[in-house]
Amino acid sequence: MSVSAHCLLCEKYDRWIEIDVRDEQNQSFKGLKATLKDETGKVKTVTLKDGPTLVQGFAVGEVTLTIENQPWLKTAQNREKLKEGEASKVPAYTDKFIGHKDVKRKHVKLTTGDLCQIDPEQPLPEGHKRGQAQPARLLTDESYVIEIKGYQLNILRIGVFFDGTSNNTFNHLIGKDGIETFLEQCAAPEEREALRKQCEAGDVPLKVASQANDITNIGKAHDLYIRRNKGALSVAVYIDGIGTEDGDGDTGAGQGADTGSTSSLAKVEKACKTKIVEELKLQLGPTLNTLDCIHKINFDVFGFSRGASAARQFVNMLDQQANHLLADAIGNESTIKLKAGFDWANREDCRIKFVGLFDTVCTAMFNKRNVTLAPDCAERVVHLIAADEWRYFFALTRITDDVAGNQIAPNFTEVLIPGSHSDVGGGYYSRWSLSNPNSDPAITEQVSIKVCRSEASAMTYDPKDSSAYRRARQYAEEQVVKGWGNEVVDLPNVASAPVRNKVSLRVRSSRHPKTDKMSVEVEVLLNRVVEGEYSRIPLHMMVAAAQDVGVPFITWKPDERALMLESGAPKLPRTDLAKLDMLWVNAAKERGVSKDLTKQLDAEAYRQLRFEYLHHSADTGLVNRPHHHRGKEARHIYTNQEGG
Repeated sequence: MSVSAHCLLCEKYDRWIEIDVRDEQNQSFKGLKATLKDETGKVKTVTLKDGPTLVQGFAVGEVTLTIENQPWLKTAQNREKLKEGEASKVPAYTDKFIGHKDVKRKHVKLTTGDLCQIDPEQPLPEGHKRGQAQPARLLTDESYVIEIKGYQLNILRIGVFFDGTSNNTFNHLIGKDGIETFLEQCAAPEEREALRKQCEAGDVPLKVASQANDITNIGKAHDLYIRRNKGALSVAVYIDGIGTEDGDGDTGAGQGADTGSTSSLAKVEKACKTKIVEELKLQLGPTLNTLDCIHKINFDVFGFSRGASAARQFVNMLDQQANHLLADAIGNESTIKLKAGFDWANREDCRIKFVGLFDTVCTAMFNKRNVTLAPDCAERVVHLIAADEWRYFFALTRITDDVAGNQIAPNFTEVLIPGSHSDVGGGYYSRWSLSNPNSDPAITEQVSIKVCRSEASAMTYDPKDSSAYRRARQYAEEQVVKGWGNEVVDLPNVASAPVRNKVSLRVRSSRHPKTDKMSVEVEVLLNRVVEGEYSRIPLHMMVAAAQDVGVPFITWKPDERALMLESGAPKLPRTDLAKLDMLWVNAAKERGVSKDLTKQLDAEAYRQLRFEYLHHSADTGLVNRPHHHRGKEARHIYTNQEGG
């Protein structure tokens, strides 16, 4: 039916139409403003009700119905389609009531596109475009129940894993071959003597630090994160550690000063600009083309060391921020379709679900990093920190607002556990990581931990009477009490190698020919085979805490070589790691607390744990030199608010 342009003046506007717009779940679109226009151009704008909306004053004939694009698309694309096997309740609802003036209501199926005022800038998915349902012809003096086709509500979950300084899973695989070759040489009779000192010292001949490390807890957590499974859209994204590049040499600027193209900030930018989009396309592949659109993106973010700094920076870049590199990267990728009006700044659309941190280190030589975490930045934050770490350049940045750890957000958890930095975050080799049964050289720790010096008259002077020797001896005995060795021994001469499992003292003395003074230098050294399974306990703690709030990790499998706690040593250690694991695995689940698990060990148990499993990360070199507080080796600590 059409209206002649010559009869507009005589047209009567006494007709009506009744509309009731519903989704497939029979829920209304109450509150949206709808525009109705008849064939004469008469326009009426109404607010949709939770039920029939009567609109009067039209000429007889066809009426077009549209809704303003932005609110319509945002609302319609959040309405879920019927699940397989479900039947729509709209037909029964249509028949249940009588329309205006007792007319029988008509059930009409339309698409989102049918009611758009203009074609959307981002094309609608197939099946939702204009004209892809039954013909959208509405007439006056009729009552319509309009059923809008629903959407598959797709929630994308992305796990982002920032590895630590000098840690790189790809480079580890390269270096592992070199370590296996070294172990073969150490075991071969014809080469053993030539390499004896090197093998006994655990001096693995790898020049690239990231090739000398085992896979960290970040690399393992990445492997444990569930990819797409049973319809769920989840993707795991690994970001190589600060100071490293896949298959390339390490960079001093990144490792030492957190600057340049391999800095923590550069790794965040790499994740946002390229890596996340690459992994979405790689892991979801053709699935992306089958999705109506992505309605929400949830993130789980993990980091170790300066990678934990990167993780915190990543959270602050995304949380409640509309304009950032990841929004640009996804917006420019045509295969990744977000719902209309997707708002990166709205936590209903983009939310950080879980943040898992291993021993945050933020040392940046020139630029302060944005690592302060707001209490509501994520639904859950867990931080595991190292009790036996005190290197100068490895200051800790807590997630508590005080150094003591008493002021903590109700959804945060921080747990202090025994071990050095990489005992908590992983990276030390375990026998289970190697195929060669002669693996002692790969897990041997030989390190100079202190040098004491003094000068005195050389007339009647024994170096062991010197101040340097007394101070070194006292320090060495303190280390035995702590468990870093089982007794103090004096080495016979300066060429003697440190004694296995002892705290060794190497004395050097020299007489000044012109001053009649003697200089004495006493070096304190350790040489131990340190089993490498302990770091699996903090990994298990983190995975358990994450699973407790729905993070998609696979079921923990304690018999897998990468997760095994039983030592592969010929003589089993006295410390029962499985018992410790059972005791501590749930420690990070409790919210709003800062815990110290070292207090759960008596002095002898802690000493034995150090002796068999914990590494002494500080040494006398420039990079790993210790930090001192009031004359004692102690870690420098920044609060969450200070940042570090």
